[in-house]
Amino acid sequence: MDRETLLREAAEEQLLREATTRRFLYADVEMLVTEGYLLQRVDLEGQQVVLRTVTEGAHIHLAARCDSDPRNWKRHHIAHAVYMVDGYIIDQTEPNAAYHVYREWLQDVRIETIDVLHTYTLGLRDRLGRACRLTNAFCNEEYSRALWRRQAPSKTCESVVQHLWRAYNESEDAFEDELKKWQHTRSIAGSMSAKAAKALKKSEDEWKERRATLAQKSIEDAVNWVINGEREDQEPVTVTVNGQVFTVPRVHASQSVDEMQDELMRAVRGEKDYHDHMVEQYKAFHRAQLEESRRERQEALDKARKASDERGISGTTTIVGYTPEQLAQINPSVLAKPAARVQQAAPERQRFDKYLHTGVGVGWIGTSGQPEAAVPVGGASEAASEDASEDASEKESLQSKISRRNPRLKP
Repeated sequence: MDRETLLREAAEEQLLREATTRRFLYADVEMLVTEGYLLQRVDLEGQQVVLRTVTEGAHIHLAARCDSDPRNWKRHHIAHAVYMVDGYIIDQTEPNAAYHVYREWLQDVRIETIDVLHTYTLGLRDRLGRACRLTNAFCNEEYSRALWRRQAPSKTCESVVQHLWRAYNESEDAFEDELKKWQHTRSIAGSMSAKAAKALKKSEDEWKERRATLAQKSIEDAVNWVINGEREDQEPVTVTVNGQVFTVPRVHASQSVDEMQDELMRAVRGEKDYHDHMVEQYKAFHRAQLEESRRERQEALDKARKASDERGISGTTTIVGYTPEQLAQINPSVLAKPAARVQQAAPERQRFDKYLHTGVGVGWIGTSGQPEAAVPVGGASEAASEDASEDASEKESLQSKISRRNPRLKP
């Protein structure tokens, strides 16, 4: 098993763990998908009343009753939402069930009690709206497709969530059927042309990756909405770093092309945001730690040398350097032996040190595909940079210019 396969399996396992972790967000969605309604139990003066979301078929009856009796619209709403009273189930499929609940019970209940009960019905309605918002993300989860394959789809849908879930899975079933036919066509084309088969396979893989990206984005948007609410309603966070005040949005990633272009132009102009200052503080902290460790190590070496000098141990060492030609005259076999490379530190530590001592440059990607430094904004800085470049070009010798040339023979 190669490295790419192991990394892909590890990534898929991590995605499955994350999906299982966030499954509790879809509790109402799964309830609406499997049962068609949400339930809420209320303890009303010793009586156990269970309310449910009003089904789509009952909305027309509710609207007609509220129009004919507008003063008691709350009572009619509650009557259509009553599902069980002390264990007795109210059959909502019977058109006049809500009418009997209103006449035999809710008509004589005090208005204060009606106001309290109506808050529960409004809460169920809000939960239904939240579930509708999360339905698209739930449909893109693996356990949603598994539920569709395991559960026999009902012909009658009592909620809008069931309609959306059913429409999505039916379209997915149609897509999988078309994909099987496409793969059969690709196999036939591959039998006649290997190049055509590779092109079709590449197009299919790109299409699958695009669908997976869109599915993941819908899930991320839903989770961000649950945590932070609507993006336009999110108030930015004010952060003070080194005396500078920054306004940081709650969602840091760019969500549109215009936002990505604005972020790119800020980077080209050299404008540092909150993230840049945090990175600089992180690097400064670790550089200070490295400097402190070097200083302590040097102090320990100086202390050891001082102790050895006090014990009377002394001596001198003379270092003599030889050129490669002189070494060849002394011992010709020296140049034939490969020079040993001593690793002073771990590769990870060397890369980390390089990262700490590398600053964020201001510039863009040039026409050659390599990063090009930008001239800082400001007349004085531009003039200074131009003077420095002119001095550098004047100091460059003709021999160095010739040595950089790369001659080629053209036919």
